[in-house]
Amino acid sequence: MTSEQESKLAWLLAVAADSAPESVAETHAVVTGLLCGKPDQDENELATHLAALQVGDWTSERILDQLGPALKQLRNELASENMDFQLLLPTEDRPLEERTRCLAHWCSGFLTGFGAASPTIRSEEASDALRMVEQIARAATDPDSDQEAEEGAYIELVEFVRVAILMLREECRSGVTKH
Repeated sequence: MTSEQESKLAWLLAVAADSAPESVAETHAVVTGLLCGKPDQDENELATHLAALQVGDWTSERILDQLGPALKQLRNELASENMDFQLLLPTEDRPLEERTRCLAHWCSGFLTGFGAASPTIRSEEASDALRMVEQIARAATDPDSDQEAEEGAYIELVEFVRVAILMLREECRSGVTKH
């Protein structure tokens, strides 16, 4: 695990406080959705959104104090020209059913955060990407299907979502710079 992954995992576990892996994935996704949907928001606005949406009894001040560096790091990953951003999901040594469930929760969390940011989507590609992420939020495994094929499909879906998220962020960022 890279230090970036360890950093993200550390703060997500603090936020999720012993929650199921689905909650950790969803928390990461809500933050990602807020950052993508409104890329120009400052740290205070982001913390206020998080306090209202996701983090239970955490105040925006506590979020800034304890999670500020991790929020900044996630913002940097999303902005990276090297496309460094990765979804925070269980590793491949976990059962496919668990990873698929976490991917569905991740997509659902992203849609929550992205929607809360109230972005304006202009392109057909971005609208299509959002519809696909919404469909993936309902993903499940089929125990009767070929597990190798299911594994391949899962890997493709994760990569699709990752690229879609980066495209949606770019669309929202370019919409900000046009005004």
